[in-house]
Amino acid sequence: MVTKGVTPPMTTNDTEIRFIPNREVRTIPRGWQHPKTASGRYQPLLPADYVFDDSERSPVMPDASGLPAHDTEIAAYESVSEGTPISPAFPNTPEGRRDLVRYCAEHGTAFGNERAGAEAWAAILFGDATIGSDGTVRA
Repeated sequence: MVTKGVTPPMTTNDTEIRFIPNREVRTIPRGWQHPKTASGRYQPLLPADYVFDDSERSPVMPDASGLPAHDTEIAAYESVSEGTPISPAFPNTPEGRRDLVRYCAEHGTAFGNERAGAEAWAAILFGDATIGSDGTVRA
């Protein structure tokens, strides 16, 4: 029974958990270096294909979409902010993708301080996986 003006207590069935993708692969021109601020930290940059509202402006990454694969590299980025690299760049090849996954599994965190194995990183970066706030990878 619900009384007008009184919100019934929440039950466990009412809980909604959302997963937010917070790591992604970005394609960059070969040799491009992500800019740093005066303090030496990476400058957050939105993806090159980010669509702005009319009044919105922010720095974006260079557009590598028209370049052939051999003129591009890939890197893992955190996407909680506009985006900063969490890996070095790797060749945009199947071997480079494997090396990127391996690097992230050895050196990266999937969310906060939570680590993930290579299979989870492959799903995060190249599949449809997302990461929960508890670090659980969901494919």
